[in-house]
This record gives sequence, structure tokens and C-alpha cells, in this order.
Amino acid sequence: MNNIPSRPFTRLARAACLLLLAGLGGAAACAHGVWVAQRASELALVLGEGALDESYEPAQVREVKAFTAAGAPAQVTLQPRQRNLVVEPAADAAVLAVAVEDGFWSQGADGKWVSGSRVQVPGARKAGHYMKYGTTLLKPVAMPFKPLGAALEIVPLADPMALRRGQRLAVRVLSNGQPVVGAMVIGDFIGNVAGPRVKTDRTGRATVVLGSGGLNVLAVSLTRPRADRREADEDGLEATLAFALPRTGD
Repeated sequence: MNNIPSRPFTRLARAACLLLLAGLGGAAACAHGVWVAQRASELALVLGEGALDESYEPAQVREVKAFTAAGAPAQVTLQPRQRNLVVEPAADAAVLAVAVEDGFWSQGADGKWVSGSRVQVPGARKAGHYMKYGTTLLKPVAMPFKPLGAALEIVPLADPMALRRGQRLAVRVLSNGQPVVGAMVIGDFIGNVAGPRVKTDRTGRATVVLGSGGLNVLAVSLTRPRADRREADEDGLEATLAFALPRTGD
């Protein structure tokens, strides 16, 4: 497990998010997900959706954990770079779990969204705290897959590495180990972000069709109101499940 000390957003990242908020009308516009994928021959933590691959400050990353195919803890080394974070898992690591903090955002009295809690933005119309979680499978894993216990996660109910593009994968959406009912799962967060969503049933289960013969990223989001609204009205969570299907030939 690795933790990185807190540091504020870069001005660029903050400005980009504010433009999205202004254009799309709320904090949900910054619904990028996080996962680990190959970038320039290295494994890097990716912040994006669709064709977007955004820069970010490595200090936004709150936690990175690695596990073997059987679910035992494994080693992982982090290499912060200027615009992203490179991840170097041990040879036996099969699963990477990451947590990234967007922090507090508030809609001011003028309607504009700014970084900060309700306490920091007097007269805010709305405020929220936002977190992103990602589970990336690096190689085949043992089934049943043991949930990681994140505030929001997508758990595969079959080994995705045994499937091919166009086949169906059953998953379960959990929050702190409990099923999330009625969540809308995006089956192709890279190639078809605006495509069909699949609603989870009373057990948190949904079945998606794999959209890529290579890297697949599934995504889901959850917003929960806070009982104590001194700092924020809601907690916004985003989770992904990512994996690259094995190559079947050139």
C-alpha cells in the first residue's frame, strides 16, 4: 500500500474542471474515472473518459494497493511524474486498486463552481466532496473475486481475461461491501461513454457487453446526501473496473 501526502490541484486541472462545470451545469460534469493502463511503455494511473487522458497532480492520489491473483497483498512502487503517476507493480501483482481525491467543490452565489467546501465558499448554493476509485486487473484472477472494500467498486463475477469482445460480463457494484441497487453501469467508458447503461438489480448485479478487444473500462457513479451539511451537501463517488483482453493474433 502507498499513500501520497495531500497537495492542491494544479491551476490547469482546476480551470479545466470549472469550464466543464460551467458548460454542463454541475459537479457531475467532472465525472472522469481513474484506472491503470500502459502509457509510453510504462503503467500509469490514467484520469479520463472516452478519448480524454488528463494530466493531474500525483498528490491527488490517496492510495494505491496491489494484490496477487489469489487476493494476497503484493508490492507496488509509485513514481510521481510532473503530470501523472507511474505505477510499478511486483511481478506477482494481478490487481491494482487506486483512490483519487477530487476534493470539495462548491457552487457560489454567482452560479460558478469553485474549489472549496461550503465553509470556504460563503453563500454557496451547493457543495460536494468527490472521490474516484479504480480496480485494474493486470492478469487472470481467481474466482470468486474478493471485494476490496472501497467506498464504491465494480466487482467482476467471472474472469474477464477468459472473455472476448462482444461477450457478456456479469459484475456487482458494492459500496463498503454492500450491494448498490439501481446504479447505472457504463459498459464501455472509453469507446462509447454515451452508450447504453445497465441498471444494477437488488443484489447490485448487472451484465454488460464487452466493447473492446483490447482495453475495457467499465464505470459507475454514486451520489449520497450528507446528514451533516456544514462542509458539503453530498458525497460523489466514481468507480471503474479496467482490464485488457489478451491478444488473439495479429
